[in-house]
Amino acid sequence: MKMLLDCNLMEGINIDKGAKLSFCEGRVQGKQHRETFPKEGRSCVEKLLELIHTNVWGPTKTPSFGGAKYFVSFIDDYLRKSFIYILKSKGECFSKFQEFKALVEKQIRKKIKILRSYNKGKFTSQKF
Repeated sequence: MKMLLDCNLMEGINIDKGAKLSFCEGRVQGKQHRETFPKEGRSCVEKLLELIHTNVWGPTKTPSFGGAKYFVSFIDDYLRKSFIYILKSKGECFSKFQEFKALVEKQIRKKIKILRSYNKGKFTSQKF
């Protein structure tokens, strides 16, 4: 808070700039609450390419230098490795999926078993 006050970034808050603001690390740590992540709902996949999550983002407010306004992601559930492709339009999703599929299946020498999406119409084209 002292840094924010010194930089005049706390407008509308009346605190005497001469007041001593102290930080008590023990108090902060004592108030923190930690819990383990629940085991249910976690993925049950045991191998690469068993489950791939995908999503399309966009349009962005500012296009890339090449004119792209969308992104598509492919995430392997086992490794949590992400592959991101930029798109000029949503219509490029299928070609980017083909590119991704060829890349990972050639490298790993296995086939993708399940492709999971939010199913908002982006992956329901006749080509897909």
